[in-house]
Amino acid sequence: MSNFPTDLISDILCRLPVKTLLRFKCVSKPWGSLIDDQDFAKLHLHQSLKTKTNIKLLLDNRTEIDEKAYSVDFDSLCNLVPLPRPFRSEAHKFQSRIFGSHNGLLAVYHLEAGIALWNPSTRKCNYLPTLSDDLTKDLDLIPCYGYHRNVILGFGYDVTNNDYKVVQMLRHKTRNHFEVMVYSLKANSWKKIKDCPYEVAYNYNDGAFVNGSLHWVGDQIGGHFGKLIFGLRLGDEEYFEVPEGEIDDRGIEIDYKNVGELGGCLCVFHDGSTGGLPDNVALWVMKEYGVKESWKQVIYLSRDDWDMMINIFHTRAVGYTKSGDKLLLDDGSFKPAWCNLENKTGETLYIPGAPERVSTMIYVESLVSVS
Repeated sequence: MSNFPTDLISDILCRLPVKTLLRFKCVSKPWGSLIDDQDFAKLHLHQSLKTKTNIKLLLDNRTEIDEKAYSVDFDSLCNLVPLPRPFRSEAHKFQSRIFGSHNGLLAVYHLEAGIALWNPSTRKCNYLPTLSDDLTKDLDLIPCYGYHRNVILGFGYDVTNNDYKVVQMLRHKTRNHFEVMVYSLKANSWKKIKDCPYEVAYNYNDGAFVNGSLHWVGDQIGGHFGKLIFGLRLGDEEYFEVPEGEIDDRGIEIDYKNVGELGGCLCVFHDGSTGGLPDNVALWVMKEYGVKESWKQVIYLSRDDWDMMINIFHTRAVGYTKSGDKLLLDDGSFKPAWCNLENKTGETLYIPGAPERVSTMIYVESLVSVS
């Protein structure tokens, strides 16, 4: 083995799944050092993203008291693997939830225990430092209620500074705005940035990371609906408003719901069920980032036709299949469903051996470090 050039060994190993690489660390000290090196982790990640391999679907159990989440291969929905959760679940207690995924790292929130960055492939977890009492004393963090309205989250990667960041918006008790804290993995600390200049309309509105920025549905301060989409650039930590397309030509007042990332593009669900129309939402995708004319409608969901989903207004787009013919949707009530993009029919997600009601998130297997 010592006669093989290191570059050739790296080129071969970067094509293997993480589970195999972790076993191969025992082959020799040089191999162990190579696989632990973060430059190799970047090479492995780049290879997976380029070839669209090692893509997993995380299934977060939402009904049973279970210490595990589960993962399957996203393309085949096979190879169900149990995963220990970063936070324990107890009967009648608050459950953790996953609010972001990037480069193999998942961001997990628990109202009482805090936030963790979790790599389910390496089984490593980093519990973020808690905010100090001085920072939280004036914030509206009432248990349960705070989860629903007053804590807004996001997770992404700052390419400018080569840093993973968590954004936590916390509603002030007396002043009608969100104070914003940003965690830097590189610095392992929180810092306060400028207050959010928008109202965040919905409790199920986790930040969508696209083009170096996190995005949320919002409104002007004092508003209560999803009238606009705004972003926060992770590089310079500045807010901006996303240009709107010609979403609706029927004179119906705009009410956006969930914003997300789909195939690398920004997407948003738009509620069209006003003005006497039946309950429905439509998914729009911004094909070219920042170009208002590039917004295109992808699917239309009517409650009458999509009764397999409990709440179409909480629907978010999870991801396309590798062939691109189907789209996985998650309704916020934990009954994901496939949408056939050709005939627009739906089918509830079913994975043998997995819990029936789950929240889903796509992630790529990686060796990226959580610390």
